[in-house]
Amino acid sequence: MLQKKILQYTLLCALVLIVGYFVHYAILTYFQVEHPFTLWKIYLFQGIATLILCASFEVISQKSQKYKDQMGFLYLGAMVLKVVLFCGFFSSILFSSLVLSKLDSLSLLIPIFIFLFLEVVIIVKILNRNI
Repeated sequence: MLQKKILQYTLLCALVLIVGYFVHYAILTYFQVEHPFTLWKIYLFQGIATLILCASFEVISQKSQKYKDQMGFLYLGAMVLKVVLFCGFFSSILFSSLVLSKLDSLSLLIPIFIFLFLEVVIIVKILNRNI
């Protein structure tokens, strides 16, 4: 059961990663927009981080009775960790003297919100299963 759920999350994250990236890239190409960063790396980081987070919560949900009641708080902590890691990996974009346009900033936020939505949907399903 656990392996099946993790495989489902892997396929779902991969599907969202590929479809989201190519739609985003196609729109940017159509409007001839170029960014000072690699969009693929942003999507890849978000996809992998979402998969790790969701798989971890599935494992905790099924294997540990001790943390079942605290999973909502663990998720909040995991979100903070994800933001810190994102800032660490992409500090050259976020903290450089480079001024990002509103379109550049929006392109950074779109994958974050796409994967945040996916994450929340999966985590809510896991939490509701535990009630």
